[in-house]
Amino acid sequence: MVVFNGKLYSDQECFIGVGNTALSFGHAVLEELRIENGHLLFWEPHYLKIMASMRMLRISIPMTFTPDYLEGVIKDALSNTTHLNNNAIAVFQVYPSEDNITQTHYHISFRPLENLHLDKISHTPFEIGLYKDFYIADSLLSTLPTNYKLVERLAGVFSDENDFQSCFLLNEKKEVIGTHMGPLFMVANGQIQTPPITGGTQNSVFRKQIISLLTKDSDYEISENVISPFSLQKADALFIFNLSKGFISINKYRKKIYDQHEFVQAIALKFQQSIPS
Repeated sequence: MVVFNGKLYSDQECFIGVGNTALSFGHAVLEELRIENGHLLFWEPHYLKIMASMRMLRISIPMTFTPDYLEGVIKDALSNTTHLNNNAIAVFQVYPSEDNITQTHYHISFRPLENLHLDKISHTPFEIGLYKDFYIADSLLSTLPTNYKLVERLAGVFSDENDFQSCFLLNEKKEVIGTHMGPLFMVANGQIQTPPITGGTQNSVFRKQIISLLTKDSDYEISENVISPFSLQKADALFIFNLSKGFISINKYRKKIYDQHEFVQAIALKFQQSIPS
């Protein structure tokens, strides 16, 4: 089931024209939301991020785009997608009309959650590689939730071709800014580090919520610092947050083996407990 400008369509129906600005020019905000048991997690910061991103990308904000209206549209559509059982990733895309840039169109699609419980991490071996064919620009645009994901997609293909489960991404300064599956967190000498958004890291809602949780927790010390590819093999643990899969503990990078899965599991449990019901 897909929503286009408030109207429901089946997955097989065509509703986007060949001149669509998101399809043709990548001029779109694309925000992904996690829904558990019909509840949109962190809806308010997601909504504020969508609005701010629309302003920066010069997409007109309709008067109808209130928090209650958009939340209602998403929930109504999900209720009609019965096979998902109210657990899904909602993909919200909004873009200028191809006929009139002062008008705004949007569509919402859904896909299943791969992990229904954020407090549980997989023990399946997870090996990661380093993608360096192309780089992410260290600019404000890179931090926004747009539908331009070419480097991430190519890194995903590279992962599949080389039997990796994911790949690190680099910016133009050869700094690690994350992975193609989500934000990266590195544990070294008892401290947690994550790449800063000034380097081009995606400034996702869940990344900010994880940083906020760990900052307030006296058991952890977290900072946003530049991470070099060389420091990865000196780390004690590495983990990723993926919106669908949840927390992912990395087992192997090159010859380095990481085995502090209990550390990551503890963070996952605390994060689950911090989510408002």
